[in-house]
Amino acid sequence: MDNRKLYQRVLCMLLACTFFMPFFVVQQAAAALPQVIIRDGKIQFEITSTAASTSIRYRTVGWVVTREQVCSTTSPKQCADPRSRPHALFMNQEVRQIGQHPDPPIPGQPLTSYYEIPEEIVTQRLWQAGMEGIQNNDDLYFYAVMVSVNADGSVRKGPFYTLSGIKQAEGWRFPDDLDDYFGLHIPYRSAEFPVDVIAKTVNGRVIDRPDVTFEKGKFEIGETIIHEFPAVIEDNGKTYTIARSYISPKQDPSRKTWVQENPETNEKVRIRSFTVALGGTNLIAEYSEKNTVKAIYMTEGGQVLKEVDKGEHATGDEVNHTFEATLTKDGQTYEIIRSYITNNNKPDEKLFIQEKGDSKLLDRSIFVGSGGSNFIGVYKGGNGDTDDETEPGAVKENEVMNPDASAVIRADTRGAERFDVLQGIPTSESLYVQANAKAYLYRNKFTEIKGTKTYPITVSRTYTLRWTEYVSGPPDSEGNPTRVPVSRSDTQTVTKSYTVERKYSYWLIDRLEVYGLQKAEVSNYALPSGQVTLQPNGYAQPRVSVSHDTSREAHITDPVYQNVSLPGQTIQGGSSRPSVPNEDWTNEAEQAVGKIKVKNDSLIFNGQTIMDNRITEETAPTPREIPTPPEIGQKVLYSSGLMIDASKPNKADQPSSGTIFFTLIEGIGGGQNQSYPIDGINPVTVHTPVVNQASVSDDQAHNQKTQPTAGRAALILDRPFTVAIPTSGAHRDIKGYGNRDYGKYMRDKQVWFPFDVYKADRKTLIPKETWTSIPVGQVQTTFYLPLWVDEGNYDVLFRTIAENSPPSFTSQMNANLDLTHHVATQVVPVEVIGRVYDFRITDIADFNWETVFRRERGSATPTGNAYWVGTKGIDGAARGNQPPYVLPIRPGSHPDAGKKNVAVKTGYHIKFELKSMGNMFGSGDGIKITPTFYFVDSKGKNRQEVDLYYHSGNKRFIRIGSSADVERRHVTLDTRLRNMSQQELTNTASSLWSLNGASGNQQTFIQQFLKDAQQPVYVGGYDVMLLPPRLRTFIGSMEVPSGIDVSRAHASVQRWVGEYSLPAAPYVVPKGFNLAEYGRTNRLDDKSPIFLRDGYIIVNFNIETIRNQNVNQPHLQYIHAPLSNQWRREGFQHRFVDPYGATFRLQDGDVVFYHANLSSYDDFGTGGTH
Repeated sequence: MDNRKLYQRVLCMLLACTFFMPFFVVQQAAAALPQVIIRDGKIQFEITSTAASTSIRYRTVGWVVTREQVCSTTSPKQCADPRSRPHALFMNQEVRQIGQHPDPPIPGQPLTSYYEIPEEIVTQRLWQAGMEGIQNNDDLYFYAVMVSVNADGSVRKGPFYTLSGIKQAEGWRFPDDLDDYFGLHIPYRSAEFPVDVIAKTVNGRVIDRPDVTFEKGKFEIGETIIHEFPAVIEDNGKTYTIARSYISPKQDPSRKTWVQENPETNEKVRIRSFTVALGGTNLIAEYSEKNTVKAIYMTEGGQVLKEVDKGEHATGDEVNHTFEATLTKDGQTYEIIRSYITNNNKPDEKLFIQEKGDSKLLDRSIFVGSGGSNFIGVYKGGNGDTDDETEPGAVKENEVMNPDASAVIRADTRGAERFDVLQGIPTSESLYVQANAKAYLYRNKFTEIKGTKTYPITVSRTYTLRWTEYVSGPPDSEGNPTRVPVSRSDTQTVTKSYTVERKYSYWLIDRLEVYGLQKAEVSNYALPSGQVTLQPNGYAQPRVSVSHDTSREAHITDPVYQNVSLPGQTIQGGSSRPSVPNEDWTNEAEQAVGKIKVKNDSLIFNGQTIMDNRITEETAPTPREIPTPPEIGQKVLYSSGLMIDASKPNKADQPSSGTIFFTLIEGIGGGQNQSYPIDGINPVTVHTPVVNQASVSDDQAHNQKTQPTAGRAALILDRPFTVAIPTSGAHRDIKGYGNRDYGKYMRDKQVWFPFDVYKADRKTLIPKETWTSIPVGQVQTTFYLPLWVDEGNYDVLFRTIAENSPPSFTSQMNANLDLTHHVATQVVPVEVIGRVYDFRITDIADFNWETVFRRERGSATPTGNAYWVGTKGIDGAARGNQPPYVLPIRPGSHPDAGKKNVAVKTGYHIKFELKSMGNMFGSGDGIKITPTFYFVDSKGKNRQEVDLYYHSGNKRFIRIGSSADVERRHVTLDTRLRNMSQQELTNTASSLWSLNGASGNQQTFIQQFLKDAQQPVYVGGYDVMLLPPRLRTFIGSMEVPSGIDVSRAHASVQRWVGEYSLPAAPYVVPKGFNLAEYGRTNRLDDKSPIFLRDGYIIVNFNIETIRNQNVNQPHLQYIHAPLSNQWRREGFQHRFVDPYGATFRLQDGDVVFYHANLSSYDDFGTGGTH
């Protein structure tokens, strides 16, 4: 048979026509070839079946599976009984159908059914068959278990486990077809089986910690696993060292294979390499408690008389102990007869035995072995007062004296803890402490008292004896002698003595100690006063009821009995006196003496009878075990709301300790109050978090710098600013911290300015370099920047101080992520910036405007009128002026209704002034003004930038701003029509003298300053003006707080004066127009049509401040700063309607309209004006 055919046969046979499938006829299997595999340890197959056609059929009802083939390869096949080999047997009840198609079935159509034998069953059967060594892809051979069935499905014969058996069961038409059901080859395909790593103590307790006891994974049979056990384990406050390790198959957990011991010299105890077994493997290591040494005194029967704790020792340490020659306990004297040494890892192995008479019997010395060692002394008791009839009875000892105490310290609230105390918990947060332990402890020794008593008894019976004697009687009629019967009787009493034995057995409480929970104490740095005492809450001590009496009389009641008189008996003797029979009345004696009545001591524990003292005959009930103590509830030893004192500095991993106390509530034969350490309590890390995300407001809207400084907040002189010290921010990414509000933990928030500031009231001065506190709950605080602060770059410092900060603290930027720090700091870069503002026109030389600025014609007395940029002040508040006293000067600006069409004639200058604030008091500081010229027609249309030309002497058509434009303009500070205050000039001079070092005579300096103020100062030409320091006065307040330099405060606000005019006869052309080229091709004169005349020339100022003579890098901008436009802030209007209804649109910086067709020449010819 080729491989393909063999595989098909295998598929057909393996549970095809089997495992409860539709039946098949003998001569023809009415089924398609099934698909069969062993996958993941499961036998899976599908069968497609139709109908059969004969009445007698065969059915497969199970399979025998072996590791070896028992069938021949000849035809017909010969097979031995597979059960003669190690085998697994699978019967029909272990197969489950997992599906079918179609579902539901369709009558008359083939039905494919899907079946499976679960892996657990396959694994279990193979293991039970001794096939635990099977590997992945190993061969298995299947042999059918078959029956013959009737058409109705009832079994006719079978089951048959052999090929010959099923062949001979019926007269099959083609019996050799059955060959294919036997010896089927199916490779085994492994499931993935679990491998568990288990650490346990040498006495069998599993160390249930996830790092040492866990599932290592799932693996196929034969995979190699390598694992390393730790040499030492800490569990429940105890230290354990590895003693041995071994492999245990999961199918037989009691089996220990490949045991490795002696960890001191054998590294294979810890480092294991093995292959996965069928069904999975447990890799087990046993640990012994760390090297404890005890001296144990015991009787020959194993009863412990006494223990002496010799402490814990390192492996190899020498420890000595001397046993007493005699020992008395409970009135009994014992004598030592033997001593030896044991190791905790091998407690049954006795080492260095010394018998009575040996020199080292009492004085013993050992070198401590791994896992610990014990000195064992064996003692024998004397005769004492023991009743000879008493024999040793059983002893039941048990104890639970380890409370398995544990405790946790965690953050409130239990079950919803806000913090992980291992990582950190702030002060002012509360903790809870919960201790767990057994509800009670106990130690008991119950001793059985056994014995035999004898009772004497007599048994008697009276016999009546009857017989007939023949005596001579009268002669008969013939005279012959006769004998006549005579009845005889007698009585005889027989008495026999017997001894009846009666056994007894009862139990005494030899020792009983029961302890109830008293309290627990837990200590940790974070707890109030470092310790908390947990008193039991809702706890009931065990209820113990005891009756104990050592006297025998209290436990034994002799039976009451009488000598036995048996009923009389008559004995017929015939013709002679009968003899009395020799009877055995033992049974009657036994029946006459009742059994001894006994009773135990009494022990009722929590309502449960442990030792029953009911009276019974002969044998009292064996005591039960005291119930295993349950764990106390989680509310019993519990305290919450334990606030961490706000004064406790941060500390990491503060250790915890604890003690649990038990009180003796019942003691027989010993006992005293007990206390036990609570080991393994988690440490606590105290870390009070503070954050610092402080910021300073950036007054961009008032930042007039030409080039604002990136990364620095702008603080503007004489303006408020705010600092924000939020209590929220990001901290450590641990439970309860993260990004949130930390104000609760802040004792103080402080800011440090490197310059003077006012509080928001502008009255309370905070000197520079002073730490100032801000209420923790106040996020933003407003300050005011005094005028006298120097412009420039500064760093403002902030710190938030934790409530638990010690007097000497350290800090960390942004947040105290490192708990050694208690302060979070922040540094905010700022820049102090001045201002330029309050531009206004104070005079116009045009005679049409004289009465606007002078009280009367020809007078120098000012009216006080001025034309401002707008109706608003430096910060946009209403100034008080109203139109028409706003810029630009234009038709309609004149307050006289009769001069509503008046602008300014060319050639007349305007006087103006403006203010600055800041460090503009140096000798290299000034104001740069750059005019730009526009033309607009008289209807307000067609505004355009223009070039202006003028004549000078014999030079014709000079363009303003060209190299030929060399006109020099001068301005005098103190002139008659400027109306300067002499006090203002004097004060300015005085402050300058102080600022310049106060060298020389102050009065002389002042006089010279006043003299210079009346001299003209060169300021530039028509195209640009630079107002120098000689056109500046100081107008800052001289009323300043104590300690402030008055001169410096006075100089912090400056007034600058200037004047400007156009040439008397300007020639206006569009910007960039090539007038020279025009003149070469056209007639060019004053009347040329190219010149713009019917309209107005608008003078537009660009105003900038200059520091330290740096003309190419202006400091502040009045109009064109990237962030601020002071011109607009002061209320400049960008359109107006002239008195004739024409609408004009304006641009920032427009200051004056000049008539393009009217000139001062019209008033004076070619002369000048004032």
